[in-house]
Amino acid sequence: MITWDAYWKKYSISKAEKWLILERDKIINTYLDELGSSKKEVIEVGCGYGSNIKLIKENRDDVRCYALDNSDVAIELIKEEIPDAFLSDCRNTPFRNNRFDVIFSAGLMEHFRDERPFLREMKRILKPNGYLITFVPARYSLWELYQLLHFGMWKHGYEKSYTYSGLKSLSIDNGFRVVKISGIDPFSINGFIMKLFNITFSPVTKKSLTKSGYTEFCVVAKKRLCT
Repeated sequence: MITWDAYWKKYSISKAEKWLILERDKIINTYLDELGSSKKEVIEVGCGYGSNIKLIKENRDDVRCYALDNSDVAIELIKEEIPDAFLSDCRNTPFRNNRFDVIFSAGLMEHFRDERPFLREMKRILKPNGYLITFVPARYSLWELYQLLHFGMWKHGYEKSYTYSGLKSLSIDNGFRVVKISGIDPFSINGFIMKLFNITFSPVTKKSLTKSGYTEFCVVAKKRLCT
């Protein structure tokens, strides 16, 4: 198993990953726009290299951008572009209640055997009308098969995948109202071709025949308020 510090030291973005980053960016911006024109506070949790929070800062002047990760290397690498970058466990952050308009993460929640402490903390620091946007691996894809072929020796250690119904139930059970669950890259076919040939293209196939048949799910949620 490779440590996250070691991983981020050697990290480079493939064309397939760049495409996924841009697909995530479209979704995040949709919900930033939903919040109107006022100044918004946005954080990428488990930011790693920070590709998406950097894009937001570069392209929008209506947000203040924050980042958080538990890797010293990740924070060191992102600090110059995102000064408000914090070294912290995402299950116990240094932020006050109801702080952020948008919280997003990609490739983070699936590493927890128990997601409840993470979701509880995200609910605490999310504004009452804010959006939690979470990108996680979907269950039935070539990516999942690729992981299984490592026979338990996956380089990032424990990592799970999700079904549509399981992700919906997880969100509801932890105090969120699901706004939308969508999928990126049906069965990983587009990403597989991009990675194999190191190319980028606009995919023809964007919708899976089954709800769980994507490389990645995005669940957009708002915290359920007590009445």
